[in-house]
Amino acid sequence: MKILFLHEVGYLEKPIFEMHEFPEHLAARGHEVAFADYPETRSHESSAEFGRVIEGRVIGSARLRLFSQRVVAPGIVGRLIAVFLFPFFFYRVLRDFNPDIVVSFAVPTSGWQAAILCKVQRRPLLFRALDVSHKIRRTAFSPLVLLAERIVYKNSTWVSCNNAAMRDYCLKLGAPKERSSVELPVLDLAHFHSCKSERQRMRAKLGIESDATVIVYMGSFFYFSGLDQVIWQLAKVINKPQLVLIGGGEQEVELRKLVTSLKLEDYVMFTGFVGFDELPAYLSISDVAINSMLPSLVSNSALPNKVLQYMASSLPVVSTDLKGLSSLFPSAEGVSLVSSPEEVLEKSISIAADPNLSLMGKANKKLVDETFEMEKSITAFEQLLSQVRSS
Repeated sequence: MKILFLHEVGYLEKPIFEMHEFPEHLAARGHEVAFADYPETRSHESSAEFGRVIEGRVIGSARLRLFSQRVVAPGIVGRLIAVFLFPFFFYRVLRDFNPDIVVSFAVPTSGWQAAILCKVQRRPLLFRALDVSHKIRRTAFSPLVLLAERIVYKNSTWVSCNNAAMRDYCLKLGAPKERSSVELPVLDLAHFHSCKSERQRMRAKLGIESDATVIVYMGSFFYFSGLDQVIWQLAKVINKPQLVLIGGGEQEVELRKLVTSLKLEDYVMFTGFVGFDELPAYLSISDVAINSMLPSLVSNSALPNKVLQYMASSLPVVSTDLKGLSSLFPSAEGVSLVSSPEEVLEKSISIAADPNLSLMGKANKKLVDETFEMEKSITAFEQLLSQVRSS
């Protein structure tokens, strides 16, 4: 099968997630795979060969073709121009690669046009829904992004969602029930199984006492992360744990200022972004891992990969009670769901002192490995593509 994947971010620049995993695993199974992207920077796409063959980032032996839309200006100006230039780029990609099916992760910059153009050409397009696009960032363009979402959901041949709460959201915005489904993501969770072996070395490297209680958050610092409330709560705690924040993002400057103003520099550590290969080592320092996202439309519809990676690392997890997460793990022994970011910190401190801490982590690893068996997820998605292609 010839499969074209589409996203409006850079394939080579973006941290590894599902947009890399499904294409490369399918390429490794013998499918002819291409990816059309929007690099967001002007670093390589101007001089690069159109449709060049690249090595996989998840599976080094995988090969796929990369078609990059030219970035004509930096920032939002370039992205707005890209909206109007995308149809010409997309027609060229379709003519060159001639896919049997298109799989799109894109919404405002290129997703809505791709859905319409594929419908006109009677070419099957499967949209893969991972999040609520118009709520991801605070922007004046949110109403237009919401409109783009509606167009995508109504005009795609099929809408595949990564969890049940996400599907409910898509149905409300017009996705046909008979042409939508839930397929779990493909995750290389084995990458995180060696977490604990690096514990003492990494604590020494980061200057953390070997017997300190360490609570870790990993991921993007979105405005709905709840981390500001976690830090405020930390200031009220008498016996403070070490809070380690792995990642970065739009809230980082605000969080750093808050830590300084509360005089918590000795208790909150910012590691910055950490490469995928290094994440297990950084997680090894933790006693409890947290997901403090504020319950909202966007967070309730999401399936936070960080939580699954925590579980695969044999870590107990404390999270706010989010629909996408609770629908998947309604009664997991090692996953505690609470109502607010403040409670996330309080519960984490309590669990860190629990003598059954290790057993909770082992239960999490077993549960997540059984739920997200990689070959099973790839096969299910592969079968869905075949079904949509022939429908």
